[in-house]
Amino acid sequence: MTAAPALLALLVTLVLGVVVGVGHLGRRRSRGLVRAHLVAALAATGLVALLLLAGPPPRPGAPPGWVVLALPAAALAAGWGALRHVRSPRGAEAVLAAHALAGVAGFLVFLAWIRTG
Repeated sequence: MTAAPALLALLVTLVLGVVVGVGHLGRRRSRGLVRAHLVAALAATGLVALLLLAGPPPRPGAPPGWVVLALPAAALAAGWGALRHVRSPRGAEAVLAAHALAGVAGFLVFLAWIRTG
């Protein structure tokens, strides 16, 4: 299985996340963009999981597969939790910052994984 679909889905998720984040900072929210970001994140996480299960075993020096999947999954959970469960604006912003950090880290670790794996 090729990594191209997962890479494309992660890239779309990242771009949509930047657009949603800039809108959030500018106090403009678009539910449609947030939903598109969520759908892209679900698809990307699923494709990464499928790639890990169906792909060849990683080479020595590659990031462990569980890290490659855990970071996008953590970003997905943090983004969902920030919107649904955090009541205070400060708490939501902290969770959204963790969401963004986990998302970018997940993308970079995935790039390292496909390059060395």
